[in-house]
Amino acid sequence: MIKVLVLVHRRAGLTHEEFARGYREEVGPAVARNVPGVLRYVQNHHPKLRDGSDAPWDGVGELWLEDMAAWQRVMAFTASEQGRPVVDIESKYIDRERMTLLVCEEAVIKDVG
Repeated sequence: MIKVLVLVHRRAGLTHEEFARGYREEVGPAVARNVPGVLRYVQNHHPKLRDGSDAPWDGVGELWLEDMAAWQRVMAFTASEQGRPVVDIESKYIDRERMTLLVCEEAVIKDVG
């Protein structure tokens, strides 16, 4: 099992609230419906810090994929004309140049439930 963690920053000019709404309501469904090979997709939204300031990042997406070949297909999709609509939606909310991708082999140490 491959898990890809995607640390995202909101696009300049957006408030955290505008980003969070678009990330949840537009980016999320676009990824879930269109990106091939995704077995599970989760978004983690960073709340404001205790002092009310913004966090250093705005969200973390998690993609579960069967294997590295599935990840390569995802990357090919995002670079293709088929993937352009998803990338365009992401680009409305996410500063794609600041995205950090962490491709990991998940090792579950504890799982209750």
